[in-house]
Amino acid sequence: MSRYDVAVLGGGIIGAALAEELTRRGARVCLIERHTIGCEASKAAAGILSAQSDLEAPDAFFDLCQASMQLYPAWVTHLQRRSQGAIGYHVDGILFLALTREGLRRMAARQRWQRRLGYRVERWSAPEVRRREPRIGHQPKAGFFFPDDAQLDNVALMEALAIACRRAGVAVWERTTVRRLLVRRGAVAGVQTSRGACQADVVVNCLGSWAFLGGSRIRLPRIVPAKGQMLAFEAPARFLRHVVMSEAAYGVQRRNGALIVGSTVEFVGFDKRVTLEGMSAILSGFQRIIRPEALSACAFRESWVGLRPCSPDRLPVLGPTRLPGLYVAIGHFRHGILLAPMTAKVMADLILDGRSSFDLGPFSITRFSK
Repeated sequence: MSRYDVAVLGGGIIGAALAEELTRRGARVCLIERHTIGCEASKAAAGILSAQSDLEAPDAFFDLCQASMQLYPAWVTHLQRRSQGAIGYHVDGILFLALTREGLRRMAARQRWQRRLGYRVERWSAPEVRRREPRIGHQPKAGFFFPDDAQLDNVALMEALAIACRRAGVAVWERTTVRRLLVRRGAVAGVQTSRGACQADVVVNCLGSWAFLGGSRIRLPRIVPAKGQMLAFEAPARFLRHVVMSEAAYGVQRRNGALIVGSTVEFVGFDKRVTLEGMSAILSGFQRIIRPEALSACAFRESWVGLRPCSPDRLPVLGPTRLPGLYVAIGHFRHGILLAPMTAKVMADLILDGRSSFDLGPFSITRFSK
């Protein structure tokens, strides 16, 4: 039987980032993952850091995304130093294409309120879009460019984070299944796993789409997997000069030429099959934004599926539960990569200091019991 200060359940980007943060602050941490670190949604993402481009309103979630984006440069530098590897972090901006009148109206409104708050957003005419992104077709009504949004290689990020966890001193229990919570005298005492008991006064459920498997004795909000099918192609250098998004599809090009195109949002349980219907939806959406003759230069490379954890209101669930010692950091949906550094910071603040400088009220589990 092993004894730790904190047991973090789930080795995705949220759990791994939190485990590394807690350990750097002096806590003894065990990170428990049923497969390997980052093997599910974290490595299946596209690595888009869209802190502005796809957010609908100036609310608490927007503020959380902005706070996390501000942490990213220092966090990336830290992880690259710890791992001695590049993460492919580039602040190239995101170009969001308005393809319909309704899309144009919505994006124009987004530009207005973000500019009022002091954030940078540029509106490009259709000819300007095609000048700056020559492979865009003739359908966009306009483009909205968010120069401070970014991208990174999420696979490289997870590999760096796994190294950083181990070098910080996190006890990593991979290929270990959580069976149930251990509760003693009305408070958390650890977890029982397939490799034995892990004693800890604090347990953090970061299990993503598998959150309900954490053996919790309190009722958690239902976190469901949002299936996202993805396609990758070999494309000419600078096929896309920015991350290009729209209501129909998005495209992200890595520096090595790989072009990632996505994505579906399907609520079909834990089905991880790539389907003809899903591929067709992605490709037809991408064809709406790229000139047809340009597509012939792209050769198919691979496809995959990620299961993104989605809460009932599509917002993350962060903070303590009614069971003393049990915390949750779940439900990040499509923004898990972006929100990782801020989630790690505020959760570590709560666990170690008993408070957070960021108001987590809008993300509390108690909102589902009102």
